Amino acid sequence: MTVDWNEEVAGIRALRAARTRIGPGENPAVVVVDFQKAFTQHEKCGSTALDAVTHTAELLDAARAANVPVVFLVVILDSLDDRMLAQRVRSSLTEVCERGNPWTEMHPLLPVSETDHVVEKTVASGFYETRLHDLLQSLGVDEIIVTGTSTSGCVRATVVDAAYRNYRVSVVEECVDDFRTLSGEVALWDMQDRYADIVTKDETMERLAALARARAAHAVTGRSS
Repeated sequence: MTVDWNEEVAGIRALRAARTRIGPGENPAVVVVDFQKAFTQHEKCGSTALDAVTHTAELLDAARAANVPVVFLVVILDSLDDRMLAQRVRSSLTEVCERGNPWTEMHPLLPVSETDHVVEKTVASGFYETRLHDLLQSLGVDEIIVTGTSTSGCVRATVVDAAYRNYRVSVVEECVDDFRTLSGEVALWDMQDRYADIVTKDETMERLAALARARAAHAVTGRSS
């Protein structure tokens, strides 16, 4: 039997669109998952990564303009030890993620500004044995707006752990990427169904612009009172 993958993807997207959203929080941060050279420019990466990176660059400019914190998650390994997980991923791109390797650097379109935060991680989830939760709590964050790669791997793992910690989560669909196309689509549906709101870049940009205006007005009001 021949499977029409375009039809399958269309059906998954229809299910996702019909799912009720929870809604955003009041104090978001943008979390960028693993948009390093290893996962965006390596020959093993898919051709769609650049689109997601380009969309994310625009989103980050809007976030910074609204004084919304930006957090970069990066995979940095001090060694590939004998743990099961290291053995499992040794055949993928993880071998170029050892500390000091140029492939661990962020994509050139996503330079880290002096106001941004960088959190190192060693496994898929950005929360596992990292300082991410403490950082978000210190910033008063109640929602994370997620971009990054891969949708079915590190993005999903981070989203699930964020939901378990009671953060509201918004995943920007144009700003995530997965070279396993069907896996990425299924992961977006799964996250929408259980853990997060899947949102568009346009609506997120509008929301950040509105937040920037509101915060600017508040600052003016505060100075004049």
